[in-house]
This record gives sequence, structure tokens and C-alpha cells, in this order.
Amino acid sequence: MKRFNTAWVISILILLSLGGYLYLYKPTPTPLKMDFQKLPSVIGDWRWVRTEPSPKDAFGIDSADNELMSVYKNASGHEIKLYIAYFRFQKQHKKVIGYHSKWLHKRTDVVEIPMNPHGIIRINKTIFKESMNNQLLLFWYDLSGRIVTNRYKAQLLTILDGLFRGRTNGAIVIISRDIGDIEDIKDVPNNDEVGFIQEILPVLSSYFPSS
Repeated sequence: MKRFNTAWVISILILLSLGGYLYLYKPTPTPLKMDFQKLPSVIGDWRWVRTEPSPKDAFGIDSADNELMSVYKNASGHEIKLYIAYFRFQKQHKKVIGYHSKWLHKRTDVVEIPMNPHGIIRINKTIFKESMNNQLLLFWYDLSGRIVTNRYKAQLLTILDGLFRGRTNGAIVIISRDIGDIEDIKDVPNNDEVGFIQEILPVLSSYFPSS
């Protein structure tokens, strides 16, 4: 047990040292491949309906270099909101994962989304409670093409990218929809959310820089 605790202390000290280095380090900004405004108006079975103001107060994400909040609707009339915040570089007080957005990981479950032709991806699922207007949130981090759910792993990868690749770019993608009374939800995400994620992921790969 003592050896285990010592290993954790050493790991924490290393992370703190690396974090201090990045505080002083000035990474190279990495722009998007294409601007979000060029996202297609039709994505699979979903059509763009409108663009809304970015919900900084709701999600606690600030200082992003590129942001988008778009609403898409399918033939059944169901609406889904797509929020993307992209950081060309990160530093102190300019982070994909900051203090004000850590609440996203409270009561969060990891769910699996099947992807064609093979494999799965794992994303986060949580419920945002706001009066009677509850929202289902499905989100993940994109770090140079790597989809990450765990915020500590995302922070570590960002530090390593800064040290060894000279870049700290990253993004968060949030899919949301209104769900009303939370007690009515038994099986989420449903086919609508799963289908939208399956369609939007290949599209976003043309916008986010890859490793």
C-alpha cells in the first residue's frame, strides 16, 4: 500500500510539473481544416434548421476560438442541437476542460455507439437539469482525431501533445435534446441520437485537425 501511495504521489508531482511547464509554454496554434460555418445543411436524415447563440453560461465553456450551436431536425420532426467548441491552443484560463465545465462529468455514464462498418465509440451521457426543462447531453472530446471521454485522460493527452508535438489544440462536441420530465426516460440515447452521432462523426473528421 505504501508503494502504491508513493507511485501516486510521484505521478501527481510529474503532472504538476508538466502543467507548470505548459503554463509558461506557448504552443503553436492549430486552426481548423475548415470553418464550422461550412458544415453541410443536410447530414444524413437531418436538416439544418437554425443557428443559436453559444450557451457559455449553460456549459461553462469559455474562450474557445471557434464555436457553433446549430439545430437539426429529421423527417419525424425531432430536433437535436449540435454544439462544438474548438481551441486552437490551450493554456491557463483557456482550456477545453476548465473549472466551470467540470460539472459535465458529475453523474455521467459512458455509453457505446456502434459505428459502421465496424467497431464502436464511447461517449459521455448526462442529464442537465434546469427547472422543468431537462436536457439529455451526449458529449466527447476530440484531441487531434482521438475521441476521449475521461477528462483526466484528455488533460494528460493535451500535456503530452504540448511536450512532444508542440500543439495543444482540442475540441468538445455536445449533442443535446430536450427531454421534459426526467422520469419519462428509460432508454437513452435513442435511435435519433445514435443515428445523428453516426452521421456527424465522419463529417467532423474533415474539420478537426488529425494527428
